[in-house]
Amino acid sequence: MKKFIIILFTLVLVTSCATGEEFSASTDPQDSTRSITDPAGTNGVLIPIASSNVMAAGYDAQSQVMKVQFKNGRIYEYYGVELELWDSFVSAQPNPWRTVGYPRLVREGYQYRRIN
Repeated sequence: MKKFIIILFTLVLVTSCATGEEFSASTDPQDSTRSITDPAGTNGVLIPIASSNVMAAGYDAQSQVMKVQFKNGRIYEYYGVELELWDSFVSAQPNPWRTVGYPRLVREGYQYRRIN
């Protein structure tokens, strides 16, 4: 649980820095600033991933697109990815590709394309 909270905090902090927003842990539903419970993934921004073969990944909940950047520099987009799969991927560090990415994204046949 502690590892999950640290990962979640890192996601929010990195995303906030990338978008220029300030971090806010507000629980007020009227507050429009990003909070630690924001379900939007990373809004497509790539964040560092602890892995032997994945360098970074990002997820946009609105479009359901997940990006994965491998250590060789190649970036792939996967389409129709549910938020639950993204959460599982991030929680599976330090082996997210072996335990979640390959079995779910590749073997289950999600559409994808290499973008670089």
